[in-house]
Amino acid sequence: MNRWLVRHGPLGPDSPSPLVAVRADGAWIEDASGQRYLDFSCGASSPLGYNHPGVIRVINDAGHLPPCESAEWPVRAALMHKLAELVPGGTNRRVLLVDSGREGLARAISLAQAVTGKCGVQYLSELAGADVRIRADTAALIAHPMDPRLTLARRVCTESNILLVDDETGVGPGATGRMLAVEWSDVRPDLYVLGRGWAAGLPFGACITGSSRLHWTSALPGGGTSPAVALGLIRLLAEGLLEQAARSADILGARIARLGYTEFEATACGRGLVWTIVFPPGKVSVDGFTARCAQAGLLLHRLGDNSVGVRPPLIVQKTDIDTAADIMQQVLAGLQS
Repeated sequence: MNRWLVRHGPLGPDSPSPLVAVRADGAWIEDASGQRYLDFSCGASSPLGYNHPGVIRVINDAGHLPPCESAEWPVRAALMHKLAELVPGGTNRRVLLVDSGREGLARAISLAQAVTGKCGVQYLSELAGADVRIRADTAALIAHPMDPRLTLARRVCTESNILLVDDETGVGPGATGRMLAVEWSDVRPDLYVLGRGWAAGLPFGACITGSSRLHWTSALPGGGTSPAVALGLIRLLAEGLLEQAARSADILGARIARLGYTEFEATACGRGLVWTIVFPPGKVSVDGFTARCAQAGLLLHRLGDNSVGVRPPLIVQKTDIDTAADIMQQVLAGLQS
């Protein structure tokens, strides 16, 4: 029987141990004891949930593909062309396929260093306040596509000869209602990095340039099952999954708005199926909150000391959302008592 670990965010002292799932289907997983969990932490890594028939079909069909050491073949070329089309602003792009989002970020950083002649790297999420202060040695500024300072970051990077990198690895394709989350802004980064969510959880990553003037001196071999699955996922999104996810997103947003988190002076921000609840320091133990939710059968993503991510897969159903919202509401009510 297949078994795999499910980790729902960094583990703290009050967090449950990683559970070992023995069965999974849709947004639900089951451990060896028969306990079922609704996984609202997997959206970025497994946007189709678990055991999606479309993924299984593509994997089975991909058995005839040549090994990745062979010359570039049609499925890889087709995916590179499709990703170039999906990036905002046209098709004049360079696409590099790699094995993970982390590797994609590393290749983006190395390209920025080569282009700018600098060596430093900064993350927009680590810069406090509304200002975007860049060090003199910075080659790349890595930004989350939903960061409210993205427009300012673009201006500062242009003025400072720094490459702006859109890190989409923490947001699955279509999760915000558009293929890439950055499409909700008018910002056009220099580099875009995608993670394994684009291949439904299989080892995959991609780095896409904002223009043809940026390019690598060498490309890594790629192919096999992951590009085929990525193409299949993109096709599913275009054929109706994106609209289905948008309908689920409306329900999720309405339910989150009615949660009792405001009693703790907390805030919720997000779009589509990507939401974050932020608690003021000292008000609520995030580890305790996620642990109690897990005990009640709901897995959430612990983002940091004061923030919790709600990241359901694209295939989430209304009944799943209602169940998750009810659990969160009950846990919050218990924390108040």
